[in-house]
Amino acid sequence: MKKYIFAIIFISTLNLFSMEYDLDVITLPYDSLNIEDIVVSNFTILARSGNTIYKSTDDGENWKIALESELKINQLYSKDPHTILLVGEKGMVYRTMDYGETWLDESVDTDSTLIKVAARNYEDYVALAESRLLFHKYSPDKEWLAFNSQAAVYISTLVAVDNLYYYAGGTFGTTTKDRGVTYYESTTPGYKYNENGLYKFDIISMKSEKDNYPNKFILDSVRFFSVKDSLIIVALNENNSVVSKERYFFLDYGRHYGIEKDVISGIIGFNDTMYIVSRTGNLERVLKESLSYDGKRIDVYDLNIDLVNQIKNPYGKVIYIASNNSRIYKINIYEPVSSIQVETNNLIKQYNDALWIDDEVENIRVFNYLGQNQLLNYQSENRIILKKGIYFISYFYKNNYLTSKILVN
Repeated sequence: MKKYIFAIIFISTLNLFSMEYDLDVITLPYDSLNIEDIVVSNFTILARSGNTIYKSTDDGENWKIALESELKINQLYSKDPHTILLVGEKGMVYRTMDYGETWLDESVDTDSTLIKVAARNYEDYVALAESRLLFHKYSPDKEWLAFNSQAAVYISTLVAVDNLYYYAGGTFGTTTKDRGVTYYESTTPGYKYNENGLYKFDIISMKSEKDNYPNKFILDSVRFFSVKDSLIIVALNENNSVVSKERYFFLDYGRHYGIEKDVISGIIGFNDTMYIVSRTGNLERVLKESLSYDGKRIDVYDLNIDLVNQIKNPYGKVIYIASNNSRIYKINIYEPVSSIQVETNNLIKQYNDALWIDDEVENIRVFNYLGQNQLLNYQSENRIILKKGIYFISYFYKNNYLTSKILVN
């Protein structure tokens, strides 16, 4: 039996790469829907527009109406595929555990309008009302318990992170006098809650002379996001959006990551990189560690889509975007982890377990670390799928045979 010995004459190095993505448009067969909330699990999509829930079981190819409500619905929410809730006026709470085929009525006995809902797990969930009431259900077979939410201003966000519920909204101000000088103090409160109690914390609190009070210290429309089990805070500040991975802002230093004259609609974390999607359809990548400091961007992409209401990341590096004009956008993100360059051309790009091969590359062969020729698994004409391992690649380019080494882990 012949034995093959490979001499490695070229080894690729790791580099920073721009993001590549595919963008698909899912259009619901109903006119002029403004899709406010979506739930995605495998190929099933639930979409809320107004007081109607629409459902697709084939990734948006076909749709039906799953629920039409006479009461106003304010939010469609999911913790997991078996914990999907919606809330609305007159204490309305519905739950589905079969992706919208049947809905259980778990409404609160109140005339209050419920505006937000979140769940810690399958059994434990909280709903917030406009009337400074917080309703907590410890189990589906238990009654709702009512508490004073202690909210000093309106509520615009509710999220469950690390066994706690967090909520917040706007800013309130107070005026005081001291030795003939009038002072104005603005405070943006946040609240955290679980069965052990309710606690208030200041997202920002600043005091200054009223006539010279800088608007840059005033926040509005606070939103909380749970990103990889971490709390991320977003707020409007002088028509700009600012972000912090702490529970507070240092706006006087201007150190936070921000987007000028736009609203942040969603944040997703992949490894150490945050993907931030704005209302106008821009996707920005920024390192998580710099969110509360210099806020350096990696890059920015104009997705050229309609307005962004909400984003979801059901699996992998796939993002669904709820939009207007009856549309949901689906983005598949590809990021090379290494590249084989010849004459400054990226001939072969590695996307974890996949290789993208340039059209100019010919006679490509892949060998394992024992020198055994591998049967190539082509996903498409230019894309090869590999299992975990160390490989040597032999290929022909511009009258030369070249060899490179890659690691798939």
